[in-house]
Amino acid sequence: MIMRIEQTATVTISVMGIEIVALKKLALVSHALATKLGSRAGDEQKMLALTLDDVVRRIELAAAGNRS
Repeated sequence: MIMRIEQTATVTISVMGIEIVALKKLALVSHALATKLGSRAGDEQKMLALTLDDVVRRIELAAAGNRS
């Protein structure tokens, strides 16, 4: 299934701690790249990095909820 931008889907996935670390590092690299690129490409990279930050945050919140 290909999702459209305005669509939302709820999914269940298993994520290992090392995968969260990798996603956080990817977000850091994405933010650094965004500052180096500048202009439109930099803006797009910044939005991708912010989206990745949000996904990581939601995973961490869900994981914290599962621990309690």
